[in-house]
Amino acid sequence: MRKLLGKTNGKKRPISREYIIYSSLVVVGVFFAAAGLRVLIGGYLEDADARAEYQQLREDFPVIAAATPTPEDVPTPLPVEDEDEEERKAIEEETEHVRSLSLAELAAINRDFVGWMTVGKSIDYPVVRGSDNSRYIDTTFTGHRNSAGAIFMDYRNTNGFNETVSIIYGHYTRDGSMFSPLIHYLDPNYLQSNPNIAITTRDGTKLTYRIFAATLTDAWDIAYTVGIFESERAAEVFPNAPENASRFLLLSTCTRSGNDDERILVFAAAAN
Repeated sequence: MRKLLGKTNGKKRPISREYIIYSSLVVVGVFFAAAGLRVLIGGYLEDADARAEYQQLREDFPVIAAATPTPEDVPTPLPVEDEDEEERKAIEEETEHVRSLSLAELAAINRDFVGWMTVGKSIDYPVVRGSDNSRYIDTTFTGHRNSAGAIFMDYRNTNGFNETVSIIYGHYTRDGSMFSPLIHYLDPNYLQSNPNIAITTRDGTKLTYRIFAATLTDAWDIAYTVGIFESERAAEVFPNAPENASRFLLLSTCTRSGNDDERILVFAAAAN
């Protein structure tokens, strides 16, 4: 009985060194587990906040979000009477007016706004360009501090989408938002089924790009430097680049592999 009570001959049993070490490890383990859980929960909450912000922008600017599909996706219209044609033109003019107002409002929300981009069926975001490439890594479109950040253009693309090569960055997030869907383009079948990128620029110009390749690479890929400093060589360096392509778009994101230098690059060429 005395042994069960931790006593021997009326004296307290000395606490062993092993017990102290074990107890310390348990305490430290619990501490780090709790800290890790807080970080994980905090990360998911941040993702949810960013997702809600961008969804609200899509709802506030429906004529910009989910931009115009490429011509081959639009069915040929049936012949219409003159009255119907006039009504259609009036609707188109009104839509363009609303779109113009929407672009001005987005520019008022964020002066770094350069356009709205829709990639396939899963990426639909405003694009910004900061004074450097760190500005929007942890800042959303509306200026909130958030690890999801924003979709942003390389700061060296001073001519925006008029550059021979424009580079757009976005995070690979825990909840599958932002640029996470780019990983699917590593599957040739997915690429073939979802090749189109539609962009409405800040001044209202509508651009269409077609994705022609995707690769798993690293942060030191030559494509990043060709895009800015050697753009005349882009068609030679980019894999499977279409002949006579004059303007390119590179979409870049990291991965969840644990390798900080690993990147997914998606290549697209202008179709108009």
